[in-house]
Amino acid sequence: MNRSIQAFAFAIILLGLTATRARADLAISLSNVPLAPGGTGTMDINVTSNSSDTLSAFNLELLITPVGTPTSLLQFTSSQPDFSGNPSYVFANESLLGPAFWSTPPTTTNYPNDTIFGGDFAYSNGAFSYVTITGTSLLATVQFQAPLGATLGDQFQISLVNDPSFTYFDDQNGNALNYSVGSTGGTVTITSVVPEPSSLTVVALSGLSGLLWCCWRGRKHGLLKNSPVATPFPPTDPAVLP
Repeated sequence: MNRSIQAFAFAIILLGLTATRARADLAISLSNVPLAPGGTGTMDINVTSNSSDTLSAFNLELLITPVGTPTSLLQFTSSQPDFSGNPSYVFANESLLGPAFWSTPPTTTNYPNDTIFGGDFAYSNGAFSYVTITGTSLLATVQFQAPLGATLGDQFQISLVNDPSFTYFDDQNGNALNYSVGSTGGTVTITSVVPEPSSLTVVALSGLSGLLWCCWRGRKHGLLKNSPVATPFPPTDPAVLP
């Protein structure tokens, strides 16, 4: 009787461990990106693990799909950014391929340059290795462009293709890890031009300098009105021509 109880308890424990492992999938998420007509944009692809999964290698296949019936096409660029030096990268300081992550140029599935492949291996001290994923890490950054004639409001979906030959995640023993992709994210929307942060800084400084100039002129004219002697600064008021 005791042996039967022990066997039953052991089976329950194994079932619990299996169920826990099945729920411990990697969660893949893609950001949303606004893009101006004729512009070039980038999208981050992140991975999250809440069970300290190990990762030794992975590969991605990304596909651009038009949403609705846009009048233009979004395409991956032939030249892709090197994100291997980003401290948030999952293989930071342990990347084997580095800038060669996107090792092949974009290819065609439905239209030119709508598909791209990339991947990397953990490599440390002259040997293949692995990392333990804690929290959220960067998997990749991909770059794309819209034509000058892109219509405002057009949308495109960048998605991870579910093909185990080209999209996979291997743990430290080379076993495939389960993964799921968030239902939101990965959308590129053609919008009106949004000033870059540097442009906003220039605009702000220009406005501040204009305000200071107006204040200086008001103070200068007040001094000239109330004082018999006033030394102008700067020497010449650019608003008054000889």
